[in-house]
Amino acid sequence: MDILKVENLTKVYGKDTTEVVALDNASFSVGKGEFVAIVGASGSGKSTLLHLLGGVDRPTSGKVFVDGK
Repeated sequence: MDILKVENLTKVYGKDTTEVVALDNASFSVGKGEFVAIVGASGSGKSTLLHLLGGVDRPTSGKVFVDGK
């Protein structure tokens, strides 16, 4: 059973010429009891992903499911 499921998660900041795609169609799932690490270079979207997973920010598109909801 997936405790966390992310489907096509995208976050875009700004508009037109100032548009920055911070996260582009991320999809993954985490099963109950699994351990996960979020690693990457500076500016790769780690903090943006955590903000979206925690409900601090809203995605431009895509969905986050926690415990199936």
